[in-house]
Amino acid sequence: MSEQEVTYSTVRFHKSAGLQKQVRPEETKGPREAGYRIFQYGQQKKLQEILNHHNNCSNMQSDINLKDEQLKNKSIECNLLESLNRDKNRLYNKTKTVLDSLQHTGRGDKVYWFCYGMKCYYFVMDRKPWIRCKQTCQNSSFSLLKIDNEDELKFLQLVVPSDSCWIGLSYDNKKKDWAWIDNHPSKLALNTMKYNIRDGGCMFLSKTRLDNNYCDQSLICICGRRLDKFPH
Repeated sequence: MSEQEVTYSTVRFHKSAGLQKQVRPEETKGPREAGYRIFQYGQQKKLQEILNHHNNCSNMQSDINLKDEQLKNKSIECNLLESLNRDKNRLYNKTKTVLDSLQHTGRGDKVYWFCYGMKCYYFVMDRKPWIRCKQTCQNSSFSLLKIDNEDELKFLQLVVPSDSCWIGLSYDNKKKDWAWIDNHPSKLALNTMKYNIRDGGCMFLSKTRLDNNYCDQSLICICGRRLDKFPH
């Protein structure tokens, strides 16, 4: 066949009866089912909003309860603090009355005193041997000072006079150890091994150290007493 003798044919395709009858599944859904779905979605959304609102209310109520509890605790703390302050002031006034009366007994000792925390300190400035300091404190309803802990020691070293002062710690020959005036232990950690009994059996306090000396030496006396130990 030559190039000029090309024949074109037209092919036609006819839709079969089966294809004509096929319909998409979506086309069978009517407006009623679509409306139901919209209604169902709206109900779920509304229910979720109600649940969220309920959760928010529950959280707010929890916050309110927590704040009420905190306010209640604060109120209790304030009442307790006021009660403690009243007791402290009452004890302080009683202490001041006792100490003021001691200063006018005609005993001739020059003294000064102050209270700090729950303890009052009574300084007898007239120098005495350790045993006489002990007696002077007892006559004033005090005792030679017992230092309860490291914090009290640091505080006292800031306020003591420049001279050394006897305190209520001495060597017990029976126990072969250092003992406080009340025979009870203290939380103050002392390396008693460094104190040689040959240098003296009574302890004194200065601005720089605790040390031992001969008990017959005359030093300032420090007496002490807790506020809650004064008569009511």
